[in-house]
Amino acid sequence: MIDAPPELTIENQADTTHRVTAYTVAETESVMELNFAVTTDDGDRRLATLEQLYWPGEFRNVTIADDGVPSQRHTVEPGENVTTTVEAWTPGNVTIYVVEDLGDDQRHVHTDIRTCTEREQEHELRLESDGTGGSYTCASSLDWLLR
Repeated sequence: MIDAPPELTIENQADTTHRVTAYTVAETESVMELNFAVTTDDGDRRLATLEQLYWPGEFRNVTIADDGVPSQRHTVEPGENVTTTVEAWTPGNVTIYVVEDLGDDQRHVHTDIRTCTEREQEHELRLESDGTGGSYTCASSLDWLLR
């Protein structure tokens, strides 16, 4: 299927359970202005933009506040690998991943924005005790044939 949504692989090499939430949005110009409901270290619930979520550690219990933004959540246990498809994605969408450490009171530990709007994407997130990393392939090697 040439317009297949991204395939996401999550590898949890950390010592705690993590939750990865994928959001898909159509407009790249306003993506940093998306609003999320977050809990601060003081226990206050407030709104934060995606731009404010770029750096980890300041918030916990992150959920999208804007209407109409599809989301897909995955809970990944220590040592577990999960491969799934980002179902709500359509060609042209941007994919946002918000990672929370459930072993640290749902602390926000990573945000990843994949701006590739091409088909046949492969996304990978590696969750480690000292941080999160990842990689992605924007389009398949057959992409040039399909243009």
